[in-house]
Amino acid sequence: MTVDPVPEDLDDRRRAAQQQLERAVGEGRLTLDEFTDRAGTVWAAGSGAEIERTLSDLPVPVVGGTQPGRSTLIGVIGDVTRRGRWTLRRRTTAVLLIGDVDLDLRTAVVEQGDEPVVIDTWTVIGDVTVTVPDGVEVETGGFTLLGDRKLDLAPVPRVPGTPLVRVRVWSLIGDVSVRSA
Repeated sequence: MTVDPVPEDLDDRRRAAQQQLERAVGEGRLTLDEFTDRAGTVWAAGSGAEIERTLSDLPVPVVGGTQPGRSTLIGVIGDVTRRGRWTLRRRTTAVLLIGDVDLDLRTAVVEQGDEPVVIDTWTVIGDVTVTVPDGVEVETGGFTLLGDRKLDLAPVPRVPGTPLVRVRVWSLIGDVSVRSA
């Protein structure tokens, strides 16, 4: 039994579509979750028509200035939560005294760039939870005193074009949980 090779033209179309999706996520037109879904569809496509259908309803670029997301999140006796559509800078720091940090990156719009996304958190008495879409690679580091660390990522390969996410947590009395969903 022989397997027909994928036409080079189709691979070129996939790469071009991947670049279009990367631009769209960098410009804030797609969330990370939307990007991973569409990129998976592009790379699984068996024809150029399937690739075009994946790109046909991309949101148009926003005209005018957009304000970048905050790069520093600070809380004293309370929680810091980011969910829904929000802008994630390439370098984000969260500092919290007595409270939890909950960052859901599945619907975050990632600032454009090639470098990794670095999230540094400093907490005293509080938990840190970071949720990423399936197919996003995550590295963890830091130090925890009197707390548990849990890395629970889906056993799927990295989706091409997704940023590497580095989560570094320095915590006194609190748990750290990084998971994909």
